[in-house]
Amino acid sequence: MIPNLRSSDRRAIWLVLTALAVIVALLVLFRGFLVLPKILMVVMIFLAAVLTGRIKPLVGDWFVFIAFIYLFDSLRGTIYILTCTLQLPAHALYVLNTEKALFGGVPSVALQNILLRPDISGNVGWLEKFLTLIYGTHFIAFLLVGLMIWIYKAKDFYLYKMSLYLLSGTGILFYFLVPTVPPWMAANHFGLMAPLNHFNVELFNLVIPDISNGFDTNPIAAMPSLHAGFPILCSLLLWRLYRWKGALFYIYTLAVLFAIVYSGDHYVTDILAGLVLAAACYAVAVRILKKRPEAPENGRAVGAAFGGMAMRKRFLLGLGVLLIGVVIGGMNKTYFVLHANSYNPNVPKYVDFFKNEDRYRDSYLVQAYFGNHFLARKDHRTALRYFEKSFELAQNPIDRNEAQAKIRFCRRALGQKN
Repeated sequence: MIPNLRSSDRRAIWLVLTALAVIVALLVLFRGFLVLPKILMVVMIFLAAVLTGRIKPLVGDWFVFIAFIYLFDSLRGTIYILTCTLQLPAHALYVLNTEKALFGGVPSVALQNILLRPDISGNVGWLEKFLTLIYGTHFIAFLLVGLMIWIYKAKDFYLYKMSLYLLSGTGILFYFLVPTVPPWMAANHFGLMAPLNHFNVELFNLVIPDISNGFDTNPIAAMPSLHAGFPILCSLLLWRLYRWKGALFYIYTLAVLFAIVYSGDHYVTDILAGLVLAAACYAVAVRILKKRPEAPENGRAVGAAFGGMAMRKRFLLGLGVLLIGVVIGGMNKTYFVLHANSYNPNVPKYVDFFKNEDRYRDSYLVQAYFGNHFLARKDHRTALRYFEKSFELAQNPIDRNEAQAKIRFCRRALGQKN
């Protein structure tokens, strides 16, 4: 922390940290698991601005940035809709093969084989619950780091924002160009590896309303891992500003990385890609910062710099970006709710299976995928052929009954007798 910090600044950050600690403690006490929404951190940022007398700088420094983050959330969902609608190629094998080449297997599977010990009822233990809590804080942790930089190191806040703009923007671009299946889907939907217990999703039992709820559904936005990229980028920023004083956040980052591998949300390869991308975006932001005029030293000076017309322009820009994000997100949510069957995980065109169909002719899960894929596209004749194949491959009554139900549905749609 910088010397001679005003007592109001100290109170603000400690209030935020205490409030978040209380929320997490209550979740633990009442066995609640959820992804903490960004709106919670936005409220905390507003309270900190009130306590430190920085309402005007709040608009100039934060409004456009927060609006951009909500637009980013909306675009994640839009990219998935486009991937499904336009039948853009989605991928499953390149990252799995890379993982096996690097590690001789899949670390997610190895970790669950070693550590995961559910009880007789299938309930997971304290480690999985702790990691689920860690996972749930990911979506506000980077905003908390931004708040601390804004209060304590205001002249470096531009670097923080520029780094995250670059990371979010390039991440979205990769999600569009290379939609990639995460480990849990590769295992449980396609049988490409041993089954994985996606325990964090199963543990989540609470939802706090946020304007982005339902906006950003994209199950194949895995490469690169921004679950890894965001905390890694924040760690780089904290190292630049505080060195070892940021050790607690570095430990938190390692916990997030472990959690997303152990839960099957990401391959280690996804994390390495997220690390490289975060480092590259940080380096580019530093270069941009060097070419920028010297920033003011504190929050009050920043507020003065953004007065008058400049303040109004920033407010209008932030409002415009936020409205675009909300409109796009609202359209996403309508698609996901009203056309759920058109945007389930079976709809994207996973090109690895189409290119190597013979390799998977004896896989019940892949044949069922083909059937569900063509069913979603209303090609009942092709879907029927794959469902009949999956019925022959089914190894248990549940799979056979599911395949048989789909066969009957397709035959009815084709006007055939069952």
